Amino acid sequence: MSLYSAFYASLSGLSSNANALNLIGNNLSNINTVGFKGSSADFGSIFSSSLGGTGTAGNGDPIQFGLGVQVNSVSQNFAQASFQSTGSALNMALQGNGFFTLQTTYGTQVFTRAGNFSQNNQGYLVAPDGSKVMGWNRDTTVGSPTYGQVNTSAALAPIRIDAGATAGASPTANIRLGVNLNSAAAVGSTLTAPVQVYDSQGNAQNINITYTKTADNTWGYAASVTAPATIGSGATGTLTFSPSGNLLTINGNTPTSANNPVLGSINWGNGTATQSITWDVVNADNSSNVTQYAATSGVNSSFQDGYGSGTLQSLSVDQNGIISGTFTNGQVMPLAQVALSTFNNMNGLVQAGNNTWAQSLASGTPTIGVANSGGRGGILGSNLELSNVDMASEFTDLILAQNGYQANSKAITTTNALLQATLNMVQ
Repeated sequence: MSLYSAFYASLSGLSSNANALNLIGNNLSNINTVGFKGSSADFGSIFSSSLGGTGTAGNGDPIQFGLGVQVNSVSQNFAQASFQSTGSALNMALQGNGFFTLQTTYGTQVFTRAGNFSQNNQGYLVAPDGSKVMGWNRDTTVGSPTYGQVNTSAALAPIRIDAGATAGASPTANIRLGVNLNSAAAVGSTLTAPVQVYDSQGNAQNINITYTKTADNTWGYAASVTAPATIGSGATGTLTFSPSGNLLTINGNTPTSANNPVLGSINWGNGTATQSITWDVVNADNSSNVTQYAATSGVNSSFQDGYGSGTLQSLSVDQNGIISGTFTNGQVMPLAQVALSTFNNMNGLVQAGNNTWAQSLASGTPTIGVANSGGRGGILGSNLELSNVDMASEFTDLILAQNGYQANSKAITTTNALLQATLNMVQ
């Protein structure tokens, strides 16, 4: 073989180690890049050539000389990185497999592990480069079977959260009062307990329930509203108690949830719908909320299930990628859900810049779904996944690549010296 082969073998070593140094430099430069995944070069020897015609030793073993090295592949390290809490509701970190799915400003689909998202002036959830985060939005089509829900069976769409979103009012359907009526009270004694409810338009209204002792272990009740509002059926009745102070009957009936009074035909006026409200004197498990013990008459707890309208106050993201809004009326509603993509071969993804990847023939097409399903990881809200570059490992690799580069440089200078010596033989 010619000495020139040694030149080219060492030159391939210089080139391969230079590529390795380039990868290490890129890893170190992105050590503080959110969601960055480091890469490393995998070397492979170039095919060998045989010496002489037969290229075999006396025992038949081949006599071969390597022709250098090449970069066989660049492997991306998709290992999980650590997390940083940010306090920003729309920041998300992926714990486990998967990628956030983005739509670029050019309409192409790319994927990222960096969840440093925010809202643009149109309410879309976007990455720092303006790419829109894809997922499913809350169905706002009145009459739709999935109205008010995030329908993950629908087509993928850019996530949009309207800062002016409202939570509609819900009229009160049930009230519950924890009441004790003093068994030692004189006949004719009363207790008036007001309870706030909401009408069909979300207006707060008051119902007053007055308890009047009519005999031993017997109390009458009367529900009333302030004029011009009116209340019809179920407004009055009788409660009786056992000698031990437990509720015995409701209007002569066994105290079960099926026999709870219904305060019906309540008309608040102002164009509101006529309302019926069930008064849960007895709970679903038939435990009583009203007692008659030798203690001061009073209301110790109250509950009603209606609420007025509210505006969006804050956002949060749960482990399934559901973005929920908390409204000023205390209601929490799902507004959207983030889509995650997985691939059969993550190393087949092509780096597309801006901390994103694009699919290729090698990666295969994405399988898109929700977090914590189909092998996809979970999401940590108000967190970011950091770069997974290990500085100590990179510095070690840097030294090895540097030594490899220097060794090949030395081989070239040595080969050159031998060639010079050969040229000088004719002198």
